[in-house]
Amino acid sequence: MEKSKKENLLNKIIKRIKEEEKNIYKANQIDRKHYKMKVNINRFIQIAETIKDKDIGEFTDKNVMITHNGNPYMTYILAIKALCSNTNLEICVNETMLGTNSAIVKIIEEVLKELKIKLNITVIRTLDIETLKNEKEIKIIVLQDKAQYSKLLKAKVPNVSYKPIYNVALYIDDEEFEEIKQDIIQYCDENFIEIEIYDADDLEDAMEQLKADNEGEYALILTKQKVDMDKIKELKEKENIEININKNILSELEERIIKIKIK
Repeated sequence: MEKSKKENLLNKIIKRIKEEEKNIYKANQIDRKHYKMKVNINRFIQIAETIKDKDIGEFTDKNVMITHNGNPYMTYILAIKALCSNTNLEICVNETMLGTNSAIVKIIEEVLKELKIKLNITVIRTLDIETLKNEKEIKIIVLQDKAQYSKLLKAKVPNVSYKPIYNVALYIDDEEFEEIKQDIIQYCDENFIEIEIYDADDLEDAMEQLKADNEGEYALILTKQKVDMDKIKELKEKENIEININKNILSELEERIIKIKIK
């Protein structure tokens, strides 16, 4: 999409986000009776401003369904990606934060209507697997939930792929990092991020496990051991593993979703 056209779309989304601030917070307040996540209007605005100047990994299929763990920022980014790449998108949030997710997608729908763009971008509560068995025109992408992916494969649903691009692999080797570890676990819990904590003998063992298990996780390594940065670089390049050493930058995970091409 042309930069000027994308900026126009995003400016309209930002305007609608500001206008609907009370409704978004109201929906989130209801959701928070069951979930811990508190959304921030400024974060939605910041994400849109960031996308203006980025090459966002647009969709490569015309009709897509994505199922994820219900993080409203994820829904918001996916909806903007779909809008910018002329993609019909259904977002399944698996019963999670339905009110907040619906309020966000409603804003995208209103922008579509205002600009007379004929796209369908919607949010749904759950997957109807029986219906999907006969749906051959839609690309179905499972983010995060491997159990759901296995369930779809078992049911022989066509055109399904799995991308754990919002999952975290964590290795910590010193008690000094315990407080940070708990902060990371809490952040993941509140933001519906799946986390796997590696129980390894040492850093080298953790790297071998990470290499063997690699499915695209975001790896956080907190260590007092000497790190072979050449080996880290090799893992990043050959295995496509995103590894961060002694950095807790979970709050930047949305940036990763903005850039990744969903295909």
